Amino acid sequence: MTDLWNGLLVHPLMAVALLAYSVVRDFGLAIIVITVAIRLVVYPLYVTQIRSQRAMQELAPALNELKKKYGNDRQRISQEQMKLYGERGVNPAAGCLPLLLQLPILFALYSALTQLGCGLGKGGSVCPGLTYAEANQVFGFLSGLITNPIPVNGTLDTTANWLPWITRGLERPDPLYVLPIIAGAAQLVASVMAMPAKPAQTSDPNQRMFQSMAYTFPLLTVILGAQFPAGLTLYWITTTLFQIVQQYFVVGWGQLPKYLPFLRGVPTPADREMERREAAAVAEAREDMRERDAEAGGAPAAAAAPAGAREGRRRGRRRGKR
Repeated sequence: MTDLWNGLLVHPLMAVALLAYSVVRDFGLAIIVITVAIRLVVYPLYVTQIRSQRAMQELAPALNELKKKYGNDRQRISQEQMKLYGERGVNPAAGCLPLLLQLPILFALYSALTQLGCGLGKGGSVCPGLTYAEANQVFGFLSGLITNPIPVNGTLDTTANWLPWITRGLERPDPLYVLPIIAGAAQLVASVMAMPAKPAQTSDPNQRMFQSMAYTFPLLTVILGAQFPAGLTLYWITTTLFQIVQQYFVVGWGQLPKYLPFLRGVPTPADREMERREAAAVAEAREDMRERDAEAGGAPAAAAAPAGAREGRRRGRRRGKR
């Protein structure tokens, strides 16, 4: 299993890291390059996750009404929930895939940092670093695409010139805990931005748990970041900053203006999209009212249209406006 794990994820990440290092000649910058590349590859999945999380939060009042209406009839509640998800175009599982994808990348990057900083098959207190010969042995070296960036008689330099307090390499924890604190602060901003600007009142325990995790997860990030390699914490900072920018375009500021009031006057691309959707919703409501008025007035075409067909047209309009 170790050979399979290394072959599928760890060694490819090490190869990409060495490739980036050969260009930027700074191991910290190489990690940032890798992170941005990974986020760009999985960008569509994270957009789906953000929209799914926001849609689930917006559906909370409707889900509360279903629970009040059907009481302890769990089967009926489940059926109505799935119907509601279908009408609104929401997939509850869409937000899980990026998280499932993130975990193996984190574990693989941890192993890659260890092997790059300590050499193949080494670890613990012995960290001589990946040697020129080891890099050639594993990567070949990258089929002649680049020259091996490690000195012939030396080892890979895993320090970052712009992080001078981390002198033992990014495969070691940050001794001053600067990166873990930055990671926690960035995670807090991202979590607050993920929450709707006007949160709905809900008794759903899942929604309450999500809201509480928005404030506890950043603290957990600091605790874990203090123990993990500094390079892994740098990866988490970069990916979270990327997420913040992504959320700015997809869902806007969220609840961040609650803590930073000056942001209330700063519009986002997501605000303009929300205005467009609200205008489309008003137009849809007016169209529905015209259909009902036509039915009440006995218009032949409207009266002949089954209710299911009318609902199908409404769903089609909703999907077309997303």
